[in-house]
Amino acid sequence: MSADSNAGPAPSITSATTAECRTICPALIAPLYSHDVRRLSIGLATLVVAHAPATIGSDASTIRQVAVAGQAAPGGGSFEHFSIEWLPVVAPVNDRGQVAFFATLLRSAASEGIFLASGSSITKIAVDGDRAPGGGTLSGFGKHPIPALNAHGSVAFAAAVAGGTTVEGIFLSSRGRLRSVAVAGGPAPGIASGTFAVLDAPALNDRDYVAFLASVRRGREQVEAIYLRAGRALTKVVAQGDPAPAGGTFAGFGPPALNGQGTVAFAAVVEGRAAPGGVFVADTSGVRMLVGAGDESPLGGIYAKFSERIALNDAGMVAFTAVLKGARVAQAVMLVEADRVRVVSALDEPAPEGGTFSHFGPWPSLGRAGAVGFTASVDRAAVGVAAFVVDRGRASRAVALGDALPAGGRLTSFGLYPAISLSPGGAVTFTSAPTATGEGVEGLFVIAPAPR
Repeated sequence: MSADSNAGPAPSITSATTAECRTICPALIAPLYSHDVRRLSIGLATLVVAHAPATIGSDASTIRQVAVAGQAAPGGGSFEHFSIEWLPVVAPVNDRGQVAFFATLLRSAASEGIFLASGSSITKIAVDGDRAPGGGTLSGFGKHPIPALNAHGSVAFAAAVAGGTTVEGIFLSSRGRLRSVAVAGGPAPGIASGTFAVLDAPALNDRDYVAFLASVRRGREQVEAIYLRAGRALTKVVAQGDPAPAGGTFAGFGPPALNGQGTVAFAAVVEGRAAPGGVFVADTSGVRMLVGAGDESPLGGIYAKFSERIALNDAGMVAFTAVLKGARVAQAVMLVEADRVRVVSALDEPAPEGGTFSHFGPWPSLGRAGAVGFTASVDRAAVGVAAFVVDRGRASRAVALGDALPAGGRLTSFGLYPAISLSPGGAVTFTSAPTATGEGVEGLFVIAPAPR
């Protein structure tokens, strides 16, 4: 995250040849997207998706299908899409192999919903038209299509509400029960006379604690904040206008990450005579900055921007992608462990199975023991775009354009903004999308963890 919020919108991603990818990818550094909760956009990279050479592929038995377009959906109808055009697809996976995901529906009484896949079965968590806790009905998920999942199969999500006492909220499905975490119009603790106006981006831990972004109405103004629901307690973690650890005041936030200890990590923009942004963690001892814009990076130069989403595990490690200025490379994936920053992967470094990294996807994912997953484009290789996992210093390719899919055919595109999710134990979820010319299947897939 940086203080530069004036960049133009992200360019459209279209199919390209590998040669075109090598030419175009390095230029595509722009804000991924802006959400209603955040007035300050966050800059990072996008990837051009190249046509996959037909000769490249791996054994489809290593990849398990979660859901594909046209497949029957629970409750009737069929799955249509698993994404909203301008948003990366995030389908979190746990160590039981369960995958939570958003989907739009065809030939169904509902138009979209949140679902949970467990093995070969898929269950409905919530669809539009379902009764909302507290009254009214759930009326849409497409504005906030990224659910959160924990080890026990609990799912947290944001949704709009119609015909009730609120217009939207954060909800938690746990042990067969759906309940409200926070709703628009409800009191916002820690901000005098504040009420929730917009809620988004829930993060969930194994204790069913939920952290989320909020826009809080206070008189005629709105204030951005991050909140934590821990059991019955709802507390403010940090808010716009609060003092930042290195000086200045917080001005905007990326989605929070949450671990089992209740620690919250987030990227933020800061105003004032201090670092204009950085990566922060908040726990019972307060808020501290791990890395700030303008700090020297391990690759030389300084940090210029950070990924909007960052990753946090129960060991307190934090992973993020950074744009660098004045360094030997322009972009790198970083991991903070015990307050020390180390490079996971950097541009121009060798990629597994040949070529060099030429651009990284929107943000990384993080496993229990420090394995980091990310998407990247690769120069001078047969495969233009792939997903990778770096574990204990060893990089491996998880899946790439051209790999065989259990749904038939080969992976032709990861979609507009390639992103993956990594379970604590190392399972990987990814999205397949048709190319601009209609080749390939749209679906969600999971790869079991590699033997350790």
